[in-house]
Amino acid sequence: MDAADLIIIGGGPVGLFGAAMARLHGMSSTVIESLPELGGQLYALYPEKPIYDVAGFYGISGKDLALRLIDQAEHFSPRFVLGEAVESITALQEDGLLYEVSTGLSTHRARAILITVGIGAFVPRKLPAQGADRFEGAGVYYLMPPLEHFRDRQVLVVGGGDTALDWTLAIAPKSRHLTLIHRRSQFRGQEESIRLIHESPNITVKTPYELVRIEGDHQIQAVVVKEVSSGAEERWAIDDVVGGLGFLPSLGPVKTWGLNLEGNTIVVDPSSMATNLPGVYAAGDVAQYPGKVKLIATGFGEIGIAIAQIRSYLDPTKHGLPHSTNLKGIPRP
Repeated sequence: MDAADLIIIGGGPVGLFGAAMARLHGMSSTVIESLPELGGQLYALYPEKPIYDVAGFYGISGKDLALRLIDQAEHFSPRFVLGEAVESITALQEDGLLYEVSTGLSTHRARAILITVGIGAFVPRKLPAQGADRFEGAGVYYLMPPLEHFRDRQVLVVGGGDTALDWTLAIAPKSRHLTLIHRRSQFRGQEESIRLIHESPNITVKTPYELVRIEGDHQIQAVVVKEVSSGAEERWAIDDVVGGLGFLPSLGPVKTWGLNLEGNTIVVDPSSMATNLPGVYAAGDVAQYPGKVKLIATGFGEIGIAIAQIRSYLDPTKHGLPHSTNLKGIPRP
């Protein structure tokens, strides 16, 4: 069985950039992604959500950013394995340390591993409101349908973090009117998102409010909400409810690989992105160290560090990375 220099576990934005950077600096790679398509959470969960924290873009949709990263990675010809979740990694001693990675459907070998699985398996936090389960996928949404669905409709978004704020800003221009409620008085998301929401003419912000009940026969007709401090209930006419409470992360089999974990993250040395296992590195939201900020841009920076260290790990005579303008043979679009 031929071994790649590097196996990248996770085909989201950080893993895709890792594949491009690996080949750019002379390493072959195999990218293994559990979903049937590349792009990870960005493509599967947020295809129409505007992304504002990537350098070079005022705003770009999740889908468009994912497609650009896929196009970039494909130019560097990594091997892609899609629709297979990694179940185990095994260290072998064959002319030096070699890792065997098994998905249950196939087996792959490489001299190093880079884990870029984001938050792992993503399960949305469900709305704790009566009737929410009855309308799930038919008026209650945790994964974004096409934005055109919300045109000229009365929409309620529930949540106080970046998920709720981003979806509010994405949906509002299509909707007749959007109401955002949060059970606390303060939001936890980015200040610029909060400012834009308060300045939007067709968004009403209600805090601290909770969703109590969703009413309707075959479709949503109204919601009952409660003002937290007084307990007073109000009934509003609403067409759609979007749950923006975030996702419950789960690393799944990753927890059995012998890595040092902190909750649902992998502890790494920020100077190298190395884990406690030799030749195994992590980057993106799954990587944890003091002061970590979970942004796509952070993940891209961590890839630069990780690839430099992996390159030196595979060939100790090479230290750091050559400047990209000095590289030869870079594939062109």
